[in-house]
Amino acid sequence: MSEPTKTVKATWTPGWYEMDQSLSVGIKQKFWFFQDKPSETEGTDIELVFFNQLDSEVNSVVRFVEIVEIYHEVLGQLARVDTDGLDYIFVPIEGDEIFVNAEEEPGNAYDTEFEIEDWTLQVTLQNVSEPICDAV
Repeated sequence: MSEPTKTVKATWTPGWYEMDQSLSVGIKQKFWFFQDKPSETEGTDIELVFFNQLDSEVNSVVRFVEIVEIYHEVLGQLARVDTDGLDYIFVPIEGDEIFVNAEEEPGNAYDTEFEIEDWTLQVTLQNVSEPICDAV
């Protein structure tokens, strides 16, 4: 009998302005994380925090991970978040894509009934590697 795969909880908070990593459930690849968890995650079950270039003076590390779940407290389960371009696209597992301004009015969602002030996502990972030193 094989041992169950350990899951790791992470958060992703947008810095907007195309400074964030896109996410997609099922993807296995290298991602940047803050080397040290921000103080606001102390006392929580959050083990990793996705890096964004808004905090470029803070040290980061690269890890190979598999994304198994993306969750937003208002939108629910997401299939992916696309951060390429001046609008980010949040794609719920059920429902319509939500386009969110990432340039002139960061965080302003277009044509949606949802009032969202915090776009932080809870991301469940598995097969998380140790930091990769030579990744660029």
